[in-house]
Amino acid sequence: MKKAALSACLAGRNCRYNGEIKGRSEVVAKLEKEGYEIVLFCPEDACFGTPREAMDLTVTDEGVKALTKFTGEDRTPCLVEYAENFFNDHPDITLFVGKARSPSCGVCTARLYDEEGRLLSENEAGVMAAEAKARGVETLDDEAFLPLQE
Repeated sequence: MKKAALSACLAGRNCRYNGEIKGRSEVVAKLEKEGYEIVLFCPEDACFGTPREAMDLTVTDEGVKALTKFTGEDRTPCLVEYAENFFNDHPDITLFVGKARSPSCGVCTARLYDEEGRLLSENEAGVMAAEAKARGVETLDDEAFLPLQE
């Protein structure tokens, strides 16, 4: 059976930074219809719990980091470790569907800021999505996945 990694918030799990539940996305049904076994993930919830301070991808002197919006805490190391362990534990994942605009899971829609908070790009990969891409896994944002499957 094919395996797809799916952002847990898209399956209705309470793991968004603010604790808000968005409900089950149509992505779940489409993946099931396509014959995928779904493996849920949420690096932010696993590392920092829910609710938590929101994060942004930020360019620093040390490279791109996932920094909390208000306190500036660097959350990158735990996110990277989670992503590496997830894909090591699930080497048979062939598709990654991430939550659009997430600094962890956004495939090509995560926002990147400079250290003064100015937007540099809206087309970046989040920490978890970047690991999926580096491993050669097919990657899509949830918003791109739905129209492709119609």
